[in-house]
Amino acid sequence: MKKIIFISLLGLALLQNSAHAQTYATKTAETTDTTAFSMDTAMTIDKGNFPKMAKKALEGLSISGYYRFVTNVRQLNESYAPLEANKKNIFVGDDAQIPQFMLQINGNVSSNASFGTDLFMWSPMTGAGQIENVKGLNLGVSMYGNFATSVGNFSVRTGGINWHKLSPFTFQQNTGYNRFSLYERNPWDPITKDIDGRYSEFYTSGEINQDQRWGNQAFQGIIVEGAELPENFSFTAMYGKTQFDGGLSATPNASFGGRLKKTYNNNKNAISFNTFNNRSQIDSLSEQTAGFNIHTLEIDHHFNKVKVYAELGAGRRFANDGYDKFGEAISIKVSGKIAKKFPVEVHLFRISPRVINNNSIFINSAIQQTTQAGAGVQPILIPVSSAVLPVGQMANNRQGMELNAQLNIGRFKNSIGYSNSAEMENLSSQITYGHPFNNLALARFYRWNFPSEVGPYQNLNKIYRAVFETLNLTEVDANGRPLKKKFFNAVELSSKYKTSIGNKDLYVFYLGNFNSVQNMWGPMVNFTEKALIRTYDHQLETYLTLSPRLVWNNYASYERIIANYQTQVDAISRRPKNQTGYSFATGFDIQMSKKVGLYLRQRYMKYWDSSFSLDRYQGWESSIELKAFF
Repeated sequence: MKKIIFISLLGLALLQNSAHAQTYATKTAETTDTTAFSMDTAMTIDKGNFPKMAKKALEGLSISGYYRFVTNVRQLNESYAPLEANKKNIFVGDDAQIPQFMLQINGNVSSNASFGTDLFMWSPMTGAGQIENVKGLNLGVSMYGNFATSVGNFSVRTGGINWHKLSPFTFQQNTGYNRFSLYERNPWDPITKDIDGRYSEFYTSGEINQDQRWGNQAFQGIIVEGAELPENFSFTAMYGKTQFDGGLSATPNASFGGRLKKTYNNNKNAISFNTFNNRSQIDSLSEQTAGFNIHTLEIDHHFNKVKVYAELGAGRRFANDGYDKFGEAISIKVSGKIAKKFPVEVHLFRISPRVINNNSIFINSAIQQTTQAGAGVQPILIPVSSAVLPVGQMANNRQGMELNAQLNIGRFKNSIGYSNSAEMENLSSQITYGHPFNNLALARFYRWNFPSEVGPYQNLNKIYRAVFETLNLTEVDANGRPLKKKFFNAVELSSKYKTSIGNKDLYVFYLGNFNSVQNMWGPMVNFTEKALIRTYDHQLETYLTLSPRLVWNNYASYERIIANYQTQVDAISRRPKNQTGYSFATGFDIQMSKKVGLYLRQRYMKYWDSSFSLDRYQGWESSIELKAFF
């Protein structure tokens, strides 16, 4: 009888455990996310007849990412002298060193704490074997925390690299006015729902999808933010390092800054105080230091239909124990609509040559200062010169005004930009400019690193996915400084048109840039020999949607760059720069599945300088990109 009772109790306990396990399995199956990989570490621990659940160590784990295969084939019939031995080049991978395979991993430690990281795999396939199969952390492991309290909401980000911005003069990237070409794909370009989504969105709104880096700067350290504080205050505090100030260098360096912001008038308007500072040791013995300080006041206010945005501040640099005087940094934008469909923005700016900040929207053209950035990376601030810049891009040692407007006429959508600026001091005897029509193709002449002073005349400098060229002035004093200040004019026009051919959507985009630099003020771009240099380029693109899964792309461009005799001339021809270039290209966008795209491009290009005989190239290149998101 005792055996029967014992067996009955044992059976009842087993039934209870079985029922509990079945219920838990059912709940787990019901809550499993089928769109991402999920993991629950909760385990059932049986102790007697009362099963207990262990505390969850991890709420969930999600993994997403992409695979990107890129190959490029180039054949040059004419090439720069240093490339004579490499006229035909086959390259697998992205020469901007973007990984081919990336995993984004995120996990929730609790309801208000999480972490994230990127794992990458990259093989440049140069033939070096196993040693070149690179894999590891891309941006490091970051920890995020969000805490809601009765005082306000607080968040913390720390660990790896985080993308963040404060204000334009303190910590932010320039985003411009969306006047650019779409033919060349970027490594961060997404796969849209429709194969022509990238082009239709650009036509409709003037924008395209960008990743989290757009407008933000990279920061490694700790970022603390507070929002919904009493009296509509919020704040940001950050301490760590940036890619431009110290970067990968092992020498001690620190960047720190923050923002205190107050909104008013039902959060329509805002005022904030911003600051960003850096101190870096630029030698291994810690004997030499360099850095900067910048502090600004930012105002964003709406007056009925007119918006006023202003950032007013002061900045300085220092080296060792020597501190420069503070210089002014001023940016004022007034925007509104002259007519119902004619929005206009007027921008006034002035940035002293004493103001420096590599992490802001203005570039440095006045101060020679080099900070270590790690092996294989171009030293910072190499292009200290007077640059030909697009409308919207500012530089220190420059003041002026800009006018931007949008004018839509029927199906034509036109974005117009105008800039007129001047140097505050005549500091640099050099002018730098880019080659928009073949910029990426030219950058691919120089793989892997970002070399300076390359090309047949050692006047080309490669930066990320682009190249700029240096022009030397000849009218200088005994110290090498120019005798006169330089004045800059620029006009940009972006026109977009949509129509149809046989019920197939056709997008036509035109982009024109006209620039001049001269020694006197003028209201418009100077098209005469009085200009030290004048540059014109035209880019025309068409995108025809042949089917819901296929887009046919075509591209044509033309460029002219002409300098006068106040600039360096060729030793043989005795003439200044006189450059001409054009390019024709075609390709297809193919949607292979919901999140997989295949992109084909074929380009023919020709470029020559009629004064500098070695500065010429001619040939074609083909590229294939397969990108899959998961």
